[in-house]
Amino acid sequence: MAKKGFISVSKPVVTVHAKELLRELTVDKKNSKAMAMMLRGVIAPKLEKAQKDLVKKFEVHPITVELRGGPTANNSSGTLGGYGNLFSFIGFSGGSNPTQIISKIFQEKIKFKVSNTGVVGKYKVTVFIPSIEEIYSLTPIPWLTGKSWAESIEKGGLSNLGQYLYSSIGFNSSRSRTGIQAKNKSSGVRFNRMPYVSKLIEDFSKRLLSLDK
Repeated sequence: MAKKGFISVSKPVVTVHAKELLRELTVDKKNSKAMAMMLRGVIAPKLEKAQKDLVKKFEVHPITVELRGGPTANNSSGTLGGYGNLFSFIGFSGGSNPTQIISKIFQEKIKFKVSNTGVVGKYKVTVFIPSIEEIYSLTPIPWLTGKSWAESIEKGGLSNLGQYLYSSIGFNSSRSRTGIQAKNKSSGVRFNRMPYVSKLIEDFSKRLLSLDK
């Protein structure tokens, strides 16, 4: 169970061999608490580095970069074929930063604990990481109840947003200021889905399996 204050989490579990992980460090094998503390000291910087790499990959991801560019950004991700941008296509309010919540989760919601397996020299490392379902629940499309923009980007659920028209000059009636959904006009834009948050979490989880290396 996650610690109090955590969002929903999944729990990758790694069984580590203390002798291999600690190498030249020595401790009385009968003192399991001391061994666990030493393991924490070895694992903590490894996990911290993996977490920093996760945050960095999120920050430089084409989707993150484009959304942070706001309503006048270029469609550098290529998800709209170069027309307009994701910020106005999805319909975020001008001045908002939709990716901030995900960045905050990646920076603050990853923890771990070390526990004794009952076998001499073997300990279980449980890493608490954000669940993709929770991230989806915290990234709603601003005007569409029950639908996540992060999930839609990955699964192609943005293809039915209507007739998207973009203008760098802007529209008075636009939430984002530069994009509108026009019933009688069409830009011919088609949305191309792209791996995003779920792929980052998947790759991070796989990396956790090498904490004992």
